[in-house]
Amino acid sequence: MKTSVRPRVFPPGVLAATLACAAALAIPHPVHAQSGNFGTETPSVNQIIDQLKSGGSDDATAGVRTRALRPGASSQATAMPEAAPAPAAPAAISMQIQFAFGSDQIAESSRRSIDNLAAALASSELKGRMFTVAGHTDGVGSADYNMRLSQRRAASVKTYLVGHGVDASRLRTVGKGQTELLNPVDPRAAENRRVEIIATGS
Repeated sequence: MKTSVRPRVFPPGVLAATLACAAALAIPHPVHAQSGNFGTETPSVNQIIDQLKSGGSDDATAGVRTRALRPGASSQATAMPEAAPAPAAPAAISMQIQFAFGSDQIAESSRRSIDNLAAALASSELKGRMFTVAGHTDGVGSADYNMRLSQRRAASVKTYLVGHGVDASRLRTVGKGQTELLNPVDPRAAENRRVEIIATGS
């Protein structure tokens, strides 16, 4: 005697939970820069070039793919959303460019670091690439003051780079103030006072 095979029926709550999880996987997530944090080190020209060349392409896009269910699956869901590959993060480096206290004047102790940065950005390997110079401060002082100071410091770094062979049209500046502390546990920490160079395309 033949026995009939009844299709497996999931309770409504189980099916809803499954679809909710699948939808969550399909939601794109924010992309952050892949930062090479050199801290107090003085990166070589080649180290800077290698890090800034390692970012993803500008063509990375997010989407949703679907995967067909096996034959005989419930007709209530004919396809499962599949998480799309995340867009590649832009490459970036973080360097502690030192300045005179409360000033946008680059300290002599940071000359070698910024000279190496200029040589890297002017190199043939990075020719035509666009970059953002982002200035950051520590958490000492008012937020408004630190925002203005970070903008001035980013502009100072750009001026120096342009004076050492980097085309001004390839650089834009932005001040972040104390909004993105590298060490939020200690807002006064020296590592919070830094300049970030972000590759933004070509």
